[in-house]
Amino acid sequence: MKRSFTVGLFMLAATGPSFADDASSKLAFFYDSCVSSGPDFERTSERAKAEEWPSMAQDLALTFTPMENPKTLEGWIVSGGEAESFRALVISRAEVGGKIVEGCTVALGDVDAAVFEAALVEKANAISAGQEQGQDRVYKRYTATINGRSEAITLTLPLYAKGSDQIIASAVAEQQIEH
Repeated sequence: MKRSFTVGLFMLAATGPSFADDASSKLAFFYDSCVSSGPDFERTSERAKAEEWPSMAQDLALTFTPMENPKTLEGWIVSGGEAESFRALVISRAEVGGKIVEGCTVALGDVDAAVFEAALVEKANAISAGQEQGQDRVYKRYTATINGRSEAITLTLPLYAKGSDQIIASAVAEQQIEH
C-alpha cells in the first residue's frame, strides 16, 4: 500500500455536497462487486458495459489499485455529483510470484468508515492480517475465504473517522479460471 492515494482522495473530496448513504448499501456494492465471487476482470468489465458506467482515466485508476505494475487495468466512475455520493470501481490483473492475481477496488464517499469496516469483517468472516498507519490514513489488511477462494482485503480508512468518510476497499485473489 505504498502507492499514494492523493489524487483519488482529491476526487472523493471534490464531488460536492451529497446525501450520506448508509454504510450497508456501500458495503453491498463492495461485497457484491469484489468479494462474494472474488475479483473477476471479465465479469466486472461486462457489468460496466451493461450498466454504461463512464470510464475513468488510466492514471486515476492506477492510484486506486493495490497492485504494483498491473498488466491490465480498467476503472469506472459509478456515481457521483450533487445528488449522490462518489463511487468508483477499478479492476486489475497482475503477475505476482509467477501467479496471475486479480484485484477489485472501490472508492466510496460519504460512508461511515467504522460501520463499514465492522460490517465487512462480520459478513466476510475476515481475519485481521495487520495494519499500517500513514500521516492521515490507516491501511487495514484482512484475509477471508469466500466460497473456497482465499482473498486479501485491504481497507484504506481515515485516521480520524467522522462518520461521513472517504474510503478505499480492495480485494485481491489468485485468478480463477473456469473450466
